[in-house]
Amino acid sequence: MPVSYLSKRLSPYVRVAAIIVVAALLILAGARVQSWRTYGPRSRLLTLVNPWNPVSETGYTARLVEIEDGFQVDRACAESLQKMLADCRTAGRNVVITDAYRSVDDQLVLHDVRVQSLVDGGLSPEQAEMQVARTIAAPGRSEHELGLAVDIVDGENPETDKTQAETPTGQWLAANSWKYGFIQRYPDGAEEITGYDWHPWHYRYVGEDVARNIYSLGITLEEYLSLFYSDEAQVEIDQTSSYG
Repeated sequence: MPVSYLSKRLSPYVRVAAIIVVAALLILAGARVQSWRTYGPRSRLLTLVNPWNPVSETGYTARLVEIEDGFQVDRACAESLQKMLADCRTAGRNVVITDAYRSVDDQLVLHDVRVQSLVDGGLSPEQAEMQVARTIAAPGRSEHELGLAVDIVDGENPETDKTQAETPTGQWLAANSWKYGFIQRYPDGAEEITGYDWHPWHYRYVGEDVARNIYSLGITLEEYLSLFYSDEAQVEIDQTSSYG
């Protein structure tokens, strides 16, 4: 199992306390976890897609609805997303969606254009592929293809880069997105586990209960699935790969 993002952040004493809490949660959540394995709509929200788990192997088909500015998301998260955006704006933030659902063809274009730009800048195709792999998923391996992921930025700083963490919108989302069922999917320091660099603009819908637990424990979706869902959800990570 990958090194825990949580354990890397905490002191030895706090780690011991965290282990006790996790053990207690495992006991308390046992009956609920078993029900998730047979309750399709809920487990559907936890579909795992990352560099090692392609969309094609999940059997997932996005059920799309249109939200603002012509973007589409899976209908399972549309209402929660719209409420989160509305509340963020009410709090005085200039929140903007820059991307939501992408087809595999859209992902292919986005990926290949970025690779080509790096090749044009002097990198070899292999070097360009390795660099892009840390920030842009290969076609067929992007959460955006599920319709459950959205890229959200501050309108005063629309760049999808790490500076989003410092914007008023980024800070509001980091503190409040879990209340609406969203998690910051690729947190800082978890690169070896998620397969991607820190993306403070990328939010994934998992449902309110799961988002609350992931936020409270300070762990990733991969770790949550390994802890609470099933052994089959554990991710084997190649430590010799370019990720992290």
